Amino acid sequence: MMKSRLETIDPDLATEIYSASLSAAKMKVREIFSEKLTNLPDTALRLLPKNFEIQSYRVSQGEIDALDDRYFDLEESGDAVEAAEAFMTARFLSAVMSWQSAGSLLDLCEAAYEANFAA
Repeated sequence: MMKSRLETIDPDLATEIYSASLSAAKMKVREIFSEKLTNLPDTALRLLPKNFEIQSYRVSQGEIDALDDRYFDLEESGDAVEAAEAFMTARFLSAVMSWQSAGSLLDLCEAAYEANFAA
């Protein structure tokens, strides 16, 4: 079995995901997203698309790329706080997009890994 990046930062969570059925693991990662969403700073929340909902909003790579570009621009201009918020929001959306298309437990571990950087 291929190793997930999640195993390097949270081996217990990786084991929990790998030992679950795909549907149970997907629900576990969804719970992680809900927790991350409540911990995002208000300014980062404002960067999420309007009407964002984890289950139904279809995240696009273009949205993630735009937030990553914003992050790099803000970092270059020296605005560390806003840069961090753009980075967190981009990582959160990337995690949700991975979760939405996950077809394996490895995919779900990768989504959980990405979510780790959201807050």
